[in-house]
Amino acid sequence: MKPFTLTASDFNDLVSSLAPPEWACSWDNVGFQIGSPRKKVQRALCALEVTPAVIAEAENKKAQIILAHHPLIFHPVGSVLDGNPVGDLIMRLVRKNLCLIVAHTNLDKSPYGTNRALASLLGLSEIDVMEPEGEMSGGLKYGMGCIGNLRRPAPLGRYAQKVRDLLRVKNAQVVGDEARRIVRVAVISGSGGDVIHKGTLNGADVLVTGEITHHTALEAMMRGMAVICAGHFATEAPGMTFFAQQLAKQDKIKRSGMEILIAKSQTPPYRYY
Repeated sequence: MKPFTLTASDFNDLVSSLAPPEWACSWDNVGFQIGSPRKKVQRALCALEVTPAVIAEAENKKAQIILAHHPLIFHPVGSVLDGNPVGDLIMRLVRKNLCLIVAHTNLDKSPYGTNRALASLLGLSEIDVMEPEGEMSGGLKYGMGCIGNLRRPAPLGRYAQKVRDLLRVKNAQVVGDEARRIVRVAVISGSGGDVIHKGTLNGADVLVTGEITHHTALEAMMRGMAVICAGHFATEAPGMTFFAQQLAKQDKIKRSGMEILIAKSQTPPYRYY
């Protein structure tokens, strides 16, 4: 079969087939954000978010498009100016002729996305959607969060250490009795406060998430919930690698020879001392 080159619009359609934009939360802003839909693309760089380092990496690796999880353009933009953090990044993308596609809460809800990646990385078995919203054409459920079982039950304190080690973070914040027996685990990558405010973990013994506020931690404690917070970046970054692998399996990607790369320059915005 004659080889062909995908356009940025074609690539966006493939992203949307695995993480439909209509699944995104009402407050979110996802999809094609910057660039020409007609631009031919042979290499994409996947990153958690757009930073100057990620843009430089895309340029160095001769990528034509960035696929990010966190929206660069989140709220309505009244102006794009030098000296403004978002404005600087937008202008840099335009100057470098780079396209930007965002898959955020739609990717969180996707069976090919961030929460499924986190549940798999933590080695959970019998993984299911925590808050199902519907099914894809192939019968796979979609919705926010995942839930699954530990192959070997463990006390909360020991399991928190395992989560820390698997996600390669220096520490994890824990709410709950360290001796509490953990069998069933709920995961919400990024920020999991909304789940706690709902007052239920759908039968799970612990919630593994990235971060919650101080007052949400107090609420969890008063509700008798166990929570492990391992960092926003650490719980979401593996999802982009996982999603890139799913995209690479798509027939159009394989036939076009398009490369999907994972950003090596992305880092959390803070350090632990």
